[in-house]
Amino acid sequence: MSTSRPITNEEHRLIMQTMSENHIGIRANPEIIHILTIECSTGLRLSDILAMKLSDIYLSDHGYRLKIVERKTKKERNVPIPLELQNYITEYAISIGCKRDERIFKLTPRAVTKYIKKVVDYLGLENVSSHSWRKLYALTVYEKTGNDIVSVQQALLHSSLAVTQRYLNRRSEKLEQVLQSHCNIVI
Repeated sequence: MSTSRPITNEEHRLIMQTMSENHIGIRANPEIIHILTIECSTGLRLSDILAMKLSDIYLSDHGYRLKIVERKTKKERNVPIPLELQNYITEYAISIGCKRDERIFKLTPRAVTKYIKKVVDYLGLENVSSHSWRKLYALTVYEKTGNDIVSVQQALLHSSLAVTQRYLNRRSEKLEQVLQSHCNIVI
């Protein structure tokens, strides 16, 4: 199996548009659109989004925050979320009649994965999985922080910088510049 890659913003829009319409063999699926929107806006893994409840979102002195314990790593994650995202999640949960302490999304990871595969195959895209939206988030944070890979590592709660570098499939920009210009020839 190939490793998933970050999708581009253009691919993100195309995939979401395709998921919002009925196509031959593919039905529109607003629930998965909401899941992937949250993934590329928070960097949460699919399993954590599927376990998310409205009660995981709270108002602090500095705005809205999302507090979860990651299923994979068992690490606590307490991150700020924009008011716009808090409203997006809350409005969706209310529209489907979700109570504050119940899971917002009822799908299984397998159902989400199968649906994404069907859509990306239909579009002819390769190496795209649900994790591609988490990688899009990572790449966006990387670019918005001026290529600060340490910030990405902290945002994703990665255990090491090496993991984050592999994740982004990028070497440090500064290191690249130094290596390109470094020469120590002694004659």
